[in-house]
Amino acid sequence: IQSAGIPALPSIINAVILTSASSSANAFLFSGSRYLFALAQNGQAPKIFLKCSKNGVPYYAVLLTASISLLTYMSVSSGASTVFSWFQNLCSIANLITWISILIAYIQFRKALIAQGVDRNSLVMKSKWQPWTAYISLAYFCMILLFNGFAVFTKGRWSIDDFITAYIGIPIYIVLYLFWKIFKREPFVKPAQADIWTGKAAMDAEYWPEQQPRNFIEKIWFWIA
Repeated sequence: IQSAGIPALPSIINAVILTSASSSANAFLFSGSRYLFALAQNGQAPKIFLKCSKNGVPYYAVLLTASISLLTYMSVSSGASTVFSWFQNLCSIANLITWISILIAYIQFRKALIAQGVDRNSLVMKSKWQPWTAYISLAYFCMILLFNGFAVFTKGRWSIDDFITAYIGIPIYIVLYLFWKIFKREPFVKPAQADIWTGKAAMDAEYWPEQQPRNFIEKIWFWIA
């Protein structure tokens, strides 16, 4: 940047980074609080998180989710910054596991459609190139999950701290999943018995106008998406 001789460029880059970080924080605050709200609806979290404002905002869930962001101040201290980096890695792994769960859920949903004789073309929304894109994405995320800490297995780079932060999320996820299945005595649902009808009537009642591409770039994007 200094060699380019553009004095305003560092400020522009900082503004872009801050804007991106703020947008990401806002998105995760929304999704995290709604996840907590959904868990409370399913009886998997305290009922207090079901309380909403008159505008439908689950404020207790938002407050708890937002309070976790205070951990970012740990990066100010040199010693605590190491702990914060561990926490950051754990969150990244949890995000990967979330996407893996979403993909598995979709694959099972598609199997349920086939088992129950539902034509995929009758759905209000559908994506192209399924189920292959789901399987490819699942393999991709699993590969990242398994190899994200591979560096610790190379010669002279073993670190118990890095190993734990890279892989501890996997057994935690499996243990929590099995615990809930055993604790609630919930059987594994077969595709032919899966409930794929709840909420479908409301979706069908919605009006989904077909968007028309306005330019060449949007034509390409609509074709991909």
